[in-house]
Amino acid sequence: MNFSDNHIHWTAAPTAISLGEHSVHVWAASLQVSADTLERLRATLSADELERASRYKFDVHRNRYLAGRGILRSILARYLNNTASDLRFTYSAHQKPELTPATNPGGLHFNLAHTGDLAVIAIANAAPLGVDVEEVRAIKDVEDLVARFFSSRENELFQQLAPEKKSAAFFNLWTRKEALLKATGEGITGGLNRVEVSFLEGEPARLLAINGDSNRASEWTLNACAPASGFVGALAIRARSLELECWKWNGEF
Repeated sequence: MNFSDNHIHWTAAPTAISLGEHSVHVWAASLQVSADTLERLRATLSADELERASRYKFDVHRNRYLAGRGILRSILARYLNNTASDLRFTYSAHQKPELTPATNPGGLHFNLAHTGDLAVIAIANAAPLGVDVEEVRAIKDVEDLVARFFSSRENELFQQLAPEKKSAAFFNLWTRKEALLKATGEGITGGLNRVEVSFLEGEPARLLAINGDSNRASEWTLNACAPASGFVGALAIRARSLELECWKWNGEF
């Protein structure tokens, strides 16, 4: 798919943005950028990011990485009143990036995800958060995957769905679980079947249980956020009563 920012149905952010204590901002961006924009984004990256980019064998994957990291820096810099190239990152054991305290004195939380040429970036002050996005597509042996990796309750509901409903339902399951596990820093190695979520068409996004504990799940907010037709996305944050705003990156540095 030739994906551009014209496919993103969120509006551009206002010139002045304010991230309140109970706010969550989610940005969407196309990673298909002009050669000039890519070079400007590349120029903001650190030596270790450029080294990571050099490991990609194909230009398309290398350019997506360069664009994604550069866009992340450009957006974070707006909140931190800093220069994109001056931001410094550290990484958790599962390679979740965080800003160093020196460049993030206020403790801003963020997370990045992408699928193909679409990236989403979530930002909040309240608590650690996770975001995920996927293009809805047919998955081979999807029934077996759900039976193997998801909870018995989720599997029972999924197997009852009409065939044409299963692709969207699967990616609702996947993105909502992945968002939660990214927020905790575990990633999918944390166990997809430990997290139970709502996923049926028309059903609000909710975290139902963590390791069978609904009280623990109630500490979290789960939101669906789809920036473009044919895609599903999810945001998870350990906080409640949040105000969610979704915007499109307009190429500003």
